[in-house]
Amino acid sequence: MLSDELERLQQMRNSGALSEEEFQRAKQQVLNGGMSSGQPFSGQQFSSADASAVNGVTGTVCGMEPKMWLTLMHLSQLLTWTVLGIVAPIIMWVVSKDESRDANRHGLMILNWLLSSLVYGLISGILCLVAIGIPMLFVLIALNVIFPIIGAIQASSGKLWQYPLTIRFFNPDAV
Repeated sequence: MLSDELERLQQMRNSGALSEEEFQRAKQQVLNGGMSSGQPFSGQQFSSADASAVNGVTGTVCGMEPKMWLTLMHLSQLLTWTVLGIVAPIIMWVVSKDESRDANRHGLMILNWLLSSLVYGLISGILCLVAIGIPMLFVLIALNVIFPIIGAIQASSGKLWQYPLTIRFFNPDAV
């Protein structure tokens, strides 16, 4: 519908995805029938970022560049010494999983590690009764610092890093 196309163009202009000049050109194209209802822009008169924005892809996750968001999602686990260490990555995953496939995959990987770490912590705690659990707890504490840092470094370069020793409760490759 014509009004829907014009409204979408207006939203893109307001968000900064289109300059005033690009907005006016696109508006004229829509009004002159150069674009039928429901068809995306051809991309000939607009940059690829503009064409992506028209199709509903903004290239950001929660207003941030995706690699930065994923890096922060991994690093948020370093808040382990507070409740936020468990809650922050989960909240970040929940708010971004529908916006980005990568955010969903990284979030599931982090969730798998958090649950695995909890299981390993419970087992180590029980084994503390026979003294072998004490070194296991120290190793687990070290891994809870090392793994998120490695995951963040990999995320900043655009890769999904599989945390070693992780029990796969959720399959990030299935999304």
